[in-house]
Amino acid sequence: MGEGKRGKPRNELERLEIFEQLAAEYFRMVGLFEPAGGPVPADSIEGQRRQWVELFRAALLRKFIVRDEHVSLKLVVRALRLCNYAADTGLAEGADAVAALFTAEMVQGRQHDIPGPGPDDGDDTFEDVLYGRLLHGDADRFHRSEWANDYQRLSAAAARRFDSEHALRKALDVVSYGLANGLLRSPAAPVDAAGTEEPDL
Repeated sequence: MGEGKRGKPRNELERLEIFEQLAAEYFRMVGLFEPAGGPVPADSIEGQRRQWVELFRAALLRKFIVRDEHVSLKLVVRALRLCNYAADTGLAEGADAVAALFTAEMVQGRQHDIPGPGPDDGDDTFEDVLYGRLLHGDADRFHRSEWANDYQRLSAAAARRFDSEHALRKALDVVSYGLANGLLRSPAAPVDAAGTEEPDL
């Protein structure tokens, strides 16, 4: 499945601009809700609070790791390569580093249009938790996500998603560097005779 057209960025530069803001907001949220202190019982109030923070964090992370989302790391890497009009070595190496950090194993969960139950391993069914309980109320996914009541299993499944934060942080650093230094230009934007980028109409 490719990128959907609804709400699609006007060009690749806008994709990177939107990504930069959303990724920065994501890391700001992670910092604000960092748990204080050591381990706590899972059934305590603090344990339940941490579980919900993990779930919301995983839900917010989803837009960066699912391949058909407008700001997915896959599309951000593509946009970095397309917008690197000056063939800046730092940008090129940064895009390659993000691609190497972001592995297929980090994209856990079936796409939402694939029917049938997933394997009972806590990986493939994590999308069922998001679509059946957090983001939507899909009845089939709700029933398939009953394992979400197992705190240890749910926490382990969510934690595997957070491995992608290393790639997300690297991508944010590379995009911010490119935008701050004027090294990125949308390949779709026409350039006038003076060499300046013309605004989109």
